[in-house]
Amino acid sequence: MDSTKNIYQLSPKVVLETFDNGGLVLILKNRELVELNPSAVDVINLLDGKNTLEQVATLFAQQYEIPSENAWLDVLELTTDLYNSGILTLESHQ
Repeated sequence: MDSTKNIYQLSPKVVLETFDNGGLVLILKNRELVELNPSAVDVINLLDGKNTLEQVATLFAQQYEIPSENAWLDVLELTTDLYNSGILTLESHQ
């Protein structure tokens, strides 16, 4: 499967609260809080159920002025972790 085409969004089973210095996600099922740094919040905001991971990584690279390859690795690692913890849902993969 080509993960660059995966499309994720915030799960309806979580609540996200953002702050100037990051954010908190409450996973409703088990009442677990997950702290997010500002760049993780930025990635989540780009995961709108329409952008592919490739598009998110490109936008993230532009926003943070980092090489595309670094952005791709960061976005892939973060989305994998957030998906595995139930914070993100996989909307589609092509």
